[in-house]
Amino acid sequence: MDETSCLDILALAEAYSLEDLGRRAEDYALAHFQRVAEGEKFKNLPCVHLQRLLERDALNADSELAVFRAVVNWVEDDEDRRLSHLSRLMQSIRFALMRPEELQEVQDCKLLLRSSGGKTTLETVKNLLHGDRRTSDCKPRTPNQVLVLVGGDCVNENFERREPNLCLWFAQCFMRGEGLIRTIEWRPLAHLPEPPRFRHCVCVLNNTLYIIGGRKYYGALDILKTALRFDPAQGRWERLPDMSRPRDYFAAVCHRGKVFVLGGNCDDMNCLDSVECYTPEDNTWRLCHPLDNALCGHAAAVLNGEMFVSGGCDSRLRCCPCLWIYDPVHGCSERSPMAAGAGRAGHVMLVSGQRLVVAGGLQPVWAGFGDQLQCESYDPVHDSWTSFPMLPRPHLSPAAAALDGQLYVLGGSSANSARDTPWVHRYDPQTKCWDKLGAMPRPYADLAACALQLPDSLKS
Repeated sequence: MDETSCLDILALAEAYSLEDLGRRAEDYALAHFQRVAEGEKFKNLPCVHLQRLLERDALNADSELAVFRAVVNWVEDDEDRRLSHLSRLMQSIRFALMRPEELQEVQDCKLLLRSSGGKTTLETVKNLLHGDRRTSDCKPRTPNQVLVLVGGDCVNENFERREPNLCLWFAQCFMRGEGLIRTIEWRPLAHLPEPPRFRHCVCVLNNTLYIIGGRKYYGALDILKTALRFDPAQGRWERLPDMSRPRDYFAAVCHRGKVFVLGGNCDDMNCLDSVECYTPEDNTWRLCHPLDNALCGHAAAVLNGEMFVSGGCDSRLRCCPCLWIYDPVHGCSERSPMAAGAGRAGHVMLVSGQRLVVAGGLQPVWAGFGDQLQCESYDPVHDSWTSFPMLPRPHLSPAAAALDGQLYVLGGSSANSARDTPWVHRYDPQTKCWDKLGAMPRPYADLAACALQLPDSLKS
């Protein structure tokens, strides 16, 4: 299979219902999209196949502008018949990821003036150029994203004291050495504006990084209610309005174009049940319906348009196994509790396919708390939990991210040994096991991670 044959193979597979062959051909076309789009066979691609490619996160292109150019060339090759498809195809272009100069090229495209759908696209582009980003969460294409570490703390080089971290790192590449030896090449991305942060949360909305709350040092008055926004395309930081309450050990998710923060610890004595949401278009935090219980050390994730909250501890340090669906208007509705152990806190929750996976953290034991190595996955259709491969090492209050269908758990510490964990573990759904990929730049605990699309100038 190559760039000239993959579309023929895709058509053959569609004609004879060869699902596996069709999937392989489509994956090849996605991985080599720009080269495929330059070929003659691309001009004859049926609209339904093109639409399917455009909707996939796995589409590999240097920029979203390259995707836009490919669609324009496809329509112009048979404009009389294809102009009617322009509106639907444009809805699959992720304009919110484009830089201003790229948006300007889209605005100058004459083809868009020839259909009502094209004019709608021009209105969207005009709003983006004027800074209006009222849109749903626009995910970068997976091949363009990298794994990014944000904040955290660790023991200093002289082993004298713990120090918060001001650096953002990204994984330049994952390398395999002899035998089982693996290493990760990390590069600095940016420095956090003062103060440093740990026990904070991060969210990504339209490829913009939101860094929220946490603490700057170790006193009860060092918990933060401040929030920052970082635009990786421009390398620009922006201070956002403060939340109503300081929070650490809380959870945060992006949902329907807004950033939600849920619960957390506010003063080292009391947990919060309050929920706030930040709306980018009016730059404002608003209170939402509270959680049923005040929690810290819980986890949250969005699956199929619903916000899920799992586990955590209350102000009396009671660790719970609960799972809720949270609605900002109606509050919590309880689902089947986690099955592994008597409770879980300081863990992460990630989306894998159509399921949620909880990993890491601690659990109640007879003498207090101990490491939780067992993982489990939740099926929302059947409201049931099943076992999941165990983590090889403890990860208490780690960072976590999902990238290209794989799950990453990074750093944290061990409840049993009180030592920091430098390792990065990745779960691959194909092999159904966790692999140790190597170490972080330092053994950070209480850190955060995400997947971001970075400019080529930073990655080269």
